[in-house]
Amino acid sequence: MSDRIDQLREQWDRAVEKDRPADAVKALIELERLEHGEPRWSQRLGEALRRLGKNKEAEEAFVRATERYIAKGFLPRAIAMAKLVISLNPARVDLLAKIEPPKAAPAPPPLPIRPVPLERAKDESRDEVRFADAAVVDASSRSSIDILLEDVDVLEVVDVDVVSDKDPSFIMPEAREPSIDHLGTMATFRLFAGVSRDGLLELSRAAEIVELVPGAMVMMRDEPAYALYAIIDGVVRVIVRGMPSGRPDIRLREGDIIGEGCLLDEGVRQADVRAETPIMALRIDKKKLDEVTARHPEVEGALFELLARRLIMNLMHSSPIFSSFDPKARLELAQLFEVRRAAPGTVLAERGRRSDGLYVLLAGNVTAIGDDGTATRIARGSAFGHASLLGTEAADATVKATTEAVLLRLPAMKFAALAAHYPPVLAILAESAGEPLRASRLPGD
Repeated sequence: MSDRIDQLREQWDRAVEKDRPADAVKALIELERLEHGEPRWSQRLGEALRRLGKNKEAEEAFVRATERYIAKGFLPRAIAMAKLVISLNPARVDLLAKIEPPKAAPAPPPLPIRPVPLERAKDESRDEVRFADAAVVDASSRSSIDILLEDVDVLEVVDVDVVSDKDPSFIMPEAREPSIDHLGTMATFRLFAGVSRDGLLELSRAAEIVELVPGAMVMMRDEPAYALYAIIDGVVRVIVRGMPSGRPDIRLREGDIIGEGCLLDEGVRQADVRAETPIMALRIDKKKLDEVTARHPEVEGALFELLARRLIMNLMHSSPIFSSFDPKARLELAQLFEVRRAAPGTVLAERGRRSDGLYVLLAGNVTAIGDDGTATRIARGSAFGHASLLGTEAADATVKATTEAVLLRLPAMKFAALAAHYPPVLAILAESAGEPLRASRLPGD
């Protein structure tokens, strides 16, 4: 039977290359029959039938794909297939109610990077701005950075072959589906599988299916962060200005989430994202996402973990504090820090008072106010507070969060470990201690 399956796959591939959807349907019908446990054949059959205008048959194929993805625990794909069914037959909204979190979800990766809110220390002195350590604020939280080494490796991206501009119906499926354990490391799976049933249902209802052709812009730098995208199929290219010469572009694919920055008020896109192959994605509008997170805090928690992970990965490649080390050393260095959230109005440093740690801005609008009253928005990746740790100096500017912000915090007690084990970082911090904070290039750093 394996020879027949290989033969049918070749027939389907030839039909795709010659743009013959009717021939593709013939091969896919038999492939679905022979490999009935493979949901992607049902999906591809539905896409080919839809292209031929056979919407009723396409709907039935997408229903089978939905049910088979649910059975395998592939929730994002199941939601996407259900959305395609609803686009063909709005009466089939019942499909979304069938999608439930897996009863035996895979063990999560050694995270979470859940940003703990900054709270002023009760024993703060008059000459110091000091916040309580994360473990004091939330004893159950593991806010210190515990990232999979594979996450660091992901950004050491190699180039990929660019698929030709074929119709989105014809994306060659992988030879094998990823295992349920592998899915547990994917951002989309952790989001949809890590929430309550009601939260999952609301997320599913809020999502819309988006299909884009190669070359289409998914999002553009400096535009408002108005939506989140979960990639179901295809590859996108992330174009970041100012990346070191010779570094390959970042490419994201199935399982990745982009646009988490919309969680922050007044967020803007930090990069251009372009479809490199045909793309299928779930798009959740910021307004709808805010409504879901207000009713289901666990959704917000899962999203902030994903946001923090992405921000830290970006910082590891762009900040001189991290970028001079190899990936493993970057990981070890990052684990000294806490990940914290600052509410709007939080004074992070105050002119004339000492700071309690080293802070690095990951996201949000934070301003530095000089002695002349001039306010300057500081750029992402800016470090402050370390002058007090290097000597007896008080802060020479007041630093304040004007919107919600996410930061790395290295408490004073851990600064000695940084100095002992990472002398290059200490040299970088010492050199910048007396310099003004780097200004943001509004609106997108």
